[in-house]
Amino acid sequence: MAVVGTLCTSWLAQVTARRQTRDQGAVEHGRALRSERLEAYLAFMKAAEPVDGVLHRVAHQDGPRVAVWNSSPAADVLDEALVELGAAVDALYKAQARLDLMGPKAVAVEAVNVWSEVRSLRMYLEGVRHDMRAGGPSADGYRTGLQAAVDAVEVSRDRFAQRAREVLEAPP
Repeated sequence: MAVVGTLCTSWLAQVTARRQTRDQGAVEHGRALRSERLEAYLAFMKAAEPVDGVLHRVAHQDGPRVAVWNSSPAADVLDEALVELGAAVDALYKAQARLDLMGPKAVAVEAVNVWSEVRSLRMYLEGVRHDMRAGGPSADGYRTGLQAAVDAVEVSRDRFAQRAREVLEAPP
């Protein structure tokens, strides 16, 4: 009987040790994945930083509020903004591709939305530049379209940050 008890105890100890090793491996993998995801999320947010400068220059212009509200920015400001947005779109695309690998899908989808909305803002400003060269858009149309594009960019960035936070705050 003592031999059977010893064998059962030995077998149970081995099973428990294997399970602990497996569980520890899963926890370590979860921590490593979280660290890699954090790095990818921060890289994506860094790629989006130039958009803030563009938004400040074209949507939140310095100067008298009435003048800002009723007119598009100067042509040189618009040209510079378009160059920066083009670079941001490229950087966001590359960072978003990494997020596709890192996941989860909900965060990757929100990253695609940010990239898409920044592209839409760039296309809108390209249209404004084209209209300026052709004789100028109406002030009302400019402000309404700009506000919609800016709001879409800001909402998409907020959603991305929210999804990323949810993933990082979830226990491993």
